[in-house]
Amino acid sequence: MAAAPESPAVKTYNAGAEHFKQKELDQAIECFKKAAEIDPNLYRAWAYLGMAYAQQGQLDPAIEAYRKCIDIAPQYHKAFNNVGELYRRKGLLDYAAMVFKMATEIEPSVSHYFYNLGITYFEIGMYAQAEDAFTRAVALDPGDYEFATELAQVQFTQKNYEAALATLSRFHDAHPQHPRAAETGARVLQLRRRLDQLKEAAPASNLHKSEIRRSVPDEEDENAKTKKVAPLPPQGPAAPGS
Repeated sequence: MAAAPESPAVKTYNAGAEHFKQKELDQAIECFKKAAEIDPNLYRAWAYLGMAYAQQGQLDPAIEAYRKCIDIAPQYHKAFNNVGELYRRKGLLDYAAMVFKMATEIEPSVSHYFYNLGITYFEIGMYAQAEDAFTRAVALDPGDYEFATELAQVQFTQKNYEAALATLSRFHDAHPQHPRAAETGARVLQLRRRLDQLKEAAPASNLHKSEIRRSVPDEEDENAKTKKVAPLPPQGPAAPGS
């Protein structure tokens, strides 16, 4: 039985996807815009349009395209995650946290969504919420180095030194063959020594916050960048006719 012919919208969308793969973003954008004009309910066209705009650094058009995608497919969690990343790039952290949280509610099995939410809460200064988000990320993916170290980071920032030490020690003990096992082990020793010093010195409550931040055994960039799950091709209903 012969396959059903592609609709004009899907044919144009597929052409745009090929341009996108070849990094021909201007041509891809034109195809996705045309496909969405032919069939405004073709959510993948809006999603790809948002991605293409984002890769060109056109953040506002990218956000608008993703919003239209979400209007059509409100359960498409990857669009929420990508909008959150765009808001972060614009410095709109409250909006970023809001949509990252929506992504975790729609699809609570994706660890990166909780990590992205945790990073954003951390930047806002909502440390308890950041710890909750990182804890969920670690529970979903215990072997991710950045998840574990960011959880320890926010625990230390809240002066919960024992919890930070336990988090790093647990990761180090569970993953002795991890490529960064030696680094993690060194951080555990450094944190243990620092914890001993804090216990011997004045109460932790008297320490200046900046001293706590400097003492955290972390990399130069304390706030790791959010990880974006590749949003395309989407997991979910196929495009009409595809």
